Amino acid sequence: MGSTKRRFSHQNSCVAEALPQDVPLRYVSAMKLVIITTHPIQYMAPWFRALAREQSLELEVIFFRELNSVQQGVGFGQAFQWDVPLRQGYSSRVLGVPARLKAVPKLLMCLRRAVREIGPDTVLITGWNEPGLLAAYPLMRLLGVLVILRGESNTLRPRTSSVKLFHRILLSFVSAVVVIGKVNYQFYRDNGVAEDKLFPGAYFVESERMIEMAGAHAADRELMRSEYGFAGDDFVFVFVGKHVAFKRPMLLVEASAMLRQKGWPVRLLFAGSGELTDTLKQRASGLNVPAHFTGFLNQTEMWKAYVPADAFVLPSTNGETWGLVTNEAMLFGLPVIVSDQVGCGPDLVLEDETGYIFTGEAEGLAEAMERLLKNRNRAAAMGKAGRSLVLEKYSMPVATAGLKSALRHVCDGYK
Repeated sequence: MGSTKRRFSHQNSCVAEALPQDVPLRYVSAMKLVIITTHPIQYMAPWFRALAREQSLELEVIFFRELNSVQQGVGFGQAFQWDVPLRQGYSSRVLGVPARLKAVPKLLMCLRRAVREIGPDTVLITGWNEPGLLAAYPLMRLLGVLVILRGESNTLRPRTSSVKLFHRILLSFVSAVVVIGKVNYQFYRDNGVAEDKLFPGAYFVESERMIEMAGAHAADRELMRSEYGFAGDDFVFVFVGKHVAFKRPMLLVEASAMLRQKGWPVRLLFAGSGELTDTLKQRASGLNVPAHFTGFLNQTEMWKAYVPADAFVLPSTNGETWGLVTNEAMLFGLPVIVSDQVGCGPDLVLEDETGYIFTGEAEGLAEAMERLLKNRNRAAAMGKAGRSLVLEKYSMPVATAGLKSALRHVCDGYK
């Protein structure tokens, strides 16, 4: 008896046909999926490689542009390129159109040509954080291609009624959504997306690589702490990321000063760089808060931030739609403290289990840090629980499963 395989047309309909069992898989058409995004991103490249290995998918990624070292370094205060592969292991093309409003007509022309040439069954668009992405939604409607959305927007940022109306109109172009977390889900529900169009995915980092780094450098912890000037009894809180205003790294300095006045052996580790680095150093010195600054760390060097630390802090405003460094810190086995404005908080931070969420300014952060200091003997257990949570629920396989569910929704018969 023949087995039933699915062959997909490129007018967004799926056709099932019976094929003999001995027909090689390569002769069975896979679903053509195009991902439309702005530029290669270090967090997304591993997922694209994983999707390219899926036998039921034929993947191509369309990038609007690639970033040179100066463009890549915006916010970090220095030019650089990521030291991990960004476009290897999957099919992609670069349109070569700059991120300027006046370039949108050219972008749409190039995108239209590329999509027609590929002939996808569906496209996945990664949000709407620039005009070109916004324009892609109605363009796909004109081309008759169904859209799946995977974005970061959430309910933590107040919006005017006109912006909410705009979101509702934009989301009307979407056939399915891969949801990354709880406040992301609520954003779509609040803006009229039907529940049966929402499919739980996950926001993730490359877990295997992080776990491997953590294990490979665990024995370096004491030496690094000594090199950074940390004593055995010091409790080290680490901040990782761009030193920019919306991430509020200064709150960590001010909260630490409050705790040191109470006699707590708090020290700080700042990984990253940016426009506030010099100000942070001056403020830490002025408040007598011992702090070590690693400078910019590339992807293969991230262990230098997490291995010497005892806990991770992300004090950002609601400009931090998720905060993937929190995932990283948890995979390195650290308890975490995040602001109640950080998008990942409701998902990753289980009170007293994986960390704490604080409200307000430096006083609120100091209170959360002190709770952890009073329970420092539980810090390792909290870090272990956080790692398990991320591996189980916020990993690449979960994201892939969510995407496949969305694909089944837009194309009956896809497996």
